[in-house]
Amino acid sequence: MEIVYHFGTASDAVRACQNEDVASGSVLVVPSDCIIGLAGNPPRAITDTSGPFEPFAGSTRSAILAESEHSAQQIQTAVDEAYRHGFPVSEALGDFATLRSQMPTCAREYRLTNDEILALVDACESRAGFFHRALSRGPANSEAGIVLQTGIANLSSARRKLLDRPL
Repeated sequence: MEIVYHFGTASDAVRACQNEDVASGSVLVVPSDCIIGLAGNPPRAITDTSGPFEPFAGSTRSAILAESEHSAQQIQTAVDEAYRHGFPVSEALGDFATLRSQMPTCAREYRLTNDEILALVDACESRAGFFHRALSRGPANSEAGIVLQTGIANLSSARRKLLDRPL
C-alpha cells in the first residue's frame, strides 16, 4: 500500500522529494495547488495541473509505464486520490483509475460531469427563486416563512459548494 503525504505547497513536496523525506512512489497531495503527484526525483504530476512536478509525456498506459519509474499500482493509487479530491486528470492517466466494479462498496463515489454540476446549479437557482417569490407573498416570521428562508439558505450553500469545487 502506498503512503499518502499532504503538503501546504508544491515547493514543500519537491523539497521533501529532494531530501528523500518521502519514499519514491508515495502519493503527494497539494490541495492548495490542486496537484496530486508521485514522489520521485523529479516528482511526477498525476493531475492536469502540474506546477513544479514533471508531467507524464506518454499518451497511452504502456507509454506511461515505459517512461516512469513508478508501478501501475502506484500510479493507480495516485489517480484514485486525484479523483477522490475532484482534481482533473489527463485521459491517458485516467486509464489507471480503479474500475468502480473493483472498488469496495464503501469507496464508491459518484462523480458528476461539468454539465451535471451546471444543471444542478441552475436547479438550485430556480428553486431558490421560487422560494423567494413565495416568501414575498407571506409574512417572513410565519412558520412557512422560516421554512422557506431555511430552504433558500440550504440551496445557496449547495450552489456555492458546487461552484467552488474544481471542475
